Amino acid sequence: MRIDTMPLDSTFFENIQHGQLDFPIQYYVDELHKFNNYKVPLHWHFELEFFVARGGTVLVQVGHHQIKLEANDGIFISRNTLHSYEQINEDDLCECPVIVFSAELIAPHTSILYKKYIVPILSDKNLPYVVFHTQEKWHKEILIKLDYIFALLQRYGAVSSYGSFPILDFDVDPISDVGFEMQVQCLLNQIWLLIVQHRNHLPVVTTDKRELHSQVRLQNMISFIQKNYMNPVTLEDISNSTNISKSEAARCFHSYLKCSPVEYLLQERIDAAKRLLHTTPRSIQEVCLECGFNSSSYFIRMFRKKVGVTPGEYRRKNTI
Repeated sequence: MRIDTMPLDSTFFENIQHGQLDFPIQYYVDELHKFNNYKVPLHWHFELEFFVARGGTVLVQVGHHQIKLEANDGIFISRNTLHSYEQINEDDLCECPVIVFSAELIAPHTSILYKKYIVPILSDKNLPYVVFHTQEKWHKEILIKLDYIFALLQRYGAVSSYGSFPILDFDVDPISDVGFEMQVQCLLNQIWLLIVQHRNHLPVVTTDKRELHSQVRLQNMISFIQKNYMNPVTLEDISNSTNISKSEAARCFHSYLKCSPVEYLLQERIDAAKRLLHTTPRSIQEVCLECGFNSSSYFIRMFRKKVGVTPGEYRRKNTI
C-alpha cells in the first residue's frame, strides 16, 4: 500500500487494522509532503490518536474546527472523530510521528480504571481533541513521553500496512527492547494520567447537534457521489440524496472539505479516470464516458487543469 494514499470508505472510515490484536497500537509517520495537496485526507477510526508536528507548521482539521500546530506541538484526537492534517508551507518537509491505539491498551474496558478515567473523556462530546504546546510545562511532559513511545515503536514495533517509514531522530535516552510493550503501556498510562489530572483546565470545544447532523449528511452525499459519478449528476441530485436544500449541501461541503459538491464530484471523476488510464487499455473517449464526462474536450481540459497533464500524457508517464 502506498504511504500517500488511504483506504477510505464512503464515510471516510480508514479501513485498516491499527496494530495487532494482542498489542493494539501502531506507529506511523505522516509524510505530508508526499500527499496530494500536502494533506492527509479527512478520515476517522475507532481508535485514539496522538500526532506531533515535525518539520513545519501543520493545519489540523477536527470536524469543522481548524487548529494550527507549530513545529513540535502535538494533538490528541478522540475516537470516531473526523480529522485531517495539512502541511501549510510547500517548501517544508513535514514528517510527523503518529500513534493510533485502542483505549484498552491503557486499561481493559471491564476495569474500574476504564470506567473512571477513560470513559468520561472519550464520551465527552466537547473534548474531541486536546492540543499540546511545547511551552506549557505539563504539555511538554506529554510530548517527551510521546517521543519515547515513538522511538520504542519505531525500533521494536510491528511494520504497518503502509510499509516502512523514514527513521526519525527522537531526543531520548538509549532505549531497550526489554519489556518494550510494557514500556509503551506504562508511558501511555502516564500520559493519560496527566490528561486526567488537568482535565478541568482543558479548553471546551463546542460540538452541537447541528455539526453531528452535518457530518452524517456529508457522508451520505459522498456515498451518493461515489456510487453515481459515472452518471449525469446535478447539485440537486446530491442534495436530494440526503433530503436537504442545495444551499445546505454546499455549506456541509465547504465546512468539512473546503470545496463545493460539484467540485468534489469533478475530482471524484478525475480520480476514477486516473485509475482507468493507469490500469486498463480503454481509449481516452471510453474513459471519458465511463467517468461521467459527456464531452471529450471538456474531459481533457479539466483533467489537465486538475492533474497538470493531458490524459494521454498521464497514461504514458504511468505505464510500466
